[in-house]
Amino acid sequence: MLKTLLATLIEANQQLTRQLQQRTEELEQTQTHLQAEIRRHEETETVLKTREAQLRQIFEYSNDAIFVLDPEGDRILEANQRAVQHLQYSREELLSSVRISMVHPHELDKMIAFSQSVLEQGHGWTNELACRTKQGTLVPGEVSASVIEYDGRRCVLALVRDITERKQAEQAQARLAEIGELAAMIVHEVRNPLTTVLMGLNSFQKLELPNSAQQRLELALEEAERLKRLLNEILLYARPQTLQTTRIELNHLSQALLTSLQELPVAQSRPITFLSSLSSVWVLGDPDKLKQVFVNLLRNACEAIESGDTVTWRIQPGMMPCQVQISVQNYGNLIPPELINQIGTPFFTTKPSGNGLGLAIVKQIVQAHRGELFITSDPDQGTIVSIQLPTLENVENVSSPQI
Repeated sequence: MLKTLLATLIEANQQLTRQLQQRTEELEQTQTHLQAEIRRHEETETVLKTREAQLRQIFEYSNDAIFVLDPEGDRILEANQRAVQHLQYSREELLSSVRISMVHPHELDKMIAFSQSVLEQGHGWTNELACRTKQGTLVPGEVSASVIEYDGRRCVLALVRDITERKQAEQAQARLAEIGELAAMIVHEVRNPLTTVLMGLNSFQKLELPNSAQQRLELALEEAERLKRLLNEILLYARPQTLQTTRIELNHLSQALLTSLQELPVAQSRPITFLSSLSSVWVLGDPDKLKQVFVNLLRNACEAIESGDTVTWRIQPGMMPCQVQISVQNYGNLIPPELINQIGTPFFTTKPSGNGLGLAIVKQIVQAHRGELFITSDPDQGTIVSIQLPTLENVENVSSPQI
């Protein structure tokens, strides 16, 4: 009986030992899982802190003013450094005493409507809101906004970009357009009496005049014709460059123009060499305007060199893909480095008898074609005027040149 009892106790003890070992193993596994979870939690927390620091850095150093707004409470809840500079309040003032209605008193209805639209749709954009600074100055702004949760409430995150310079540029452009229209009107008014004067001077050529009077007449006619050309160039510069575009194969256009260019009086003893490294190059442009560009550049180049010197006209790949470069090179008198950036400015010229409008018009035409004009002048390469134009791709279906 005693042996049976001892055997039972031993077996029970062994069973308890096995259960204890099993529970110990389970606890160890649980501890391992907990440690892994803790590590993952710590890693996640580190990542979140890193991202929060990055977002905070973006927030603080953004070039745009950033606000967190509570439209219902008429409060600014958060603002970055750019916002402080934008409105010229301190950050403490923005968050404690400045109200949204104080920043937009003149456009409050528009601001409320915009905020409601953002809250309803989740996002929004406008470029018609201006902010009033602490000094009372109105700063035009472009606003991009979205909805965020902040302190348990739905708020508006607004990114405000100062567009003062853009507005000033638009106003300056409008002013230039007005000046251009005024210049065109003045030119029209001057050309009419000038035509009458020219008719009168031409009629005097039929008379027998003393040599001194004849010399004065020729000088007057020469100056009147020069004034007529100047007025025409002013009118051409003042008008917007309206293009009649078509597909143009530049090699074909240039070869066709080369013959007439070589017949110009200034090019009679100054050969023009045309070189193209492209078998075919197509652009979308106005053929008459581009001819005007080439004629002007090549005439300038011929005027800059001595009789017997050569002007080189090149077509080659552009500096960027899908571009072509057209350049005119001469080895005449170099342009001083300090004057390079002024070339192309109206009425600035390095030529004794020029007015600077020719190259200014060229620049206008090139820009209207979405191109760029570059000028270099050094002893090794001479003076090179280069034009970069965008090319037309995928024109294999064009069977023959249109221009």
